[in-house]
Amino acid sequence: MKHQLAKSVGLSLLSPVIIGSILGVYYGLTLNADPITTFIQLLMSAIANAHIVGLTMAAFVVPGYLLMFKYAKVNYSGVLTLGLLGGAIFSFLLSATGGMVFLVNTAMSALAAGLFLYGLRQGAAKQQSTQ
Repeated sequence: MKHQLAKSVGLSLLSPVIIGSILGVYYGLTLNADPITTFIQLLMSAIANAHIVGLTMAAFVVPGYLLMFKYAKVNYSGVLTLGLLGGAIFSFLLSATGGMVFLVNTAMSALAAGLFLYGLRQGAAKQQSTQ
C-alpha cells in the first residue's frame, strides 16, 4: 500500500509539466512572439509553481485519501475537491491572490489529484490481475 501510494504521489508531480506544456503549445501557436521562447517560458513558470502542487498533495489530498480509506468511504470526487481546495488555498497564500496564475495553480493541483487517483487505480488493477 505504501509503495503504491508513493508511486501515485510521484505520478501526480507530473501535473506542472503537463499543464505547462499544454499552455506553452497553445500560447506558442497563438501569440505573435517566438513560439519556442514562449513555450519554454510557460513550461518553466509552471514548474516554478510546482511547490503549490506538492503542498496540496501533502496537506490535503493524501491525508484526505487516507482518512477516506480508513473508513472505507473513498470518494473520488471528494479527493478531486480536496485537490482544488488545497490548490486554491496555497496559491492564494503563497503565489497569487487572483488572475490567471491563481487559476492555473488550482488546475495543476486538481490535475495532480486526478493523476494520484489514476496511479492508485492502475496499481489496484495490476494487483488484481496478479492474484
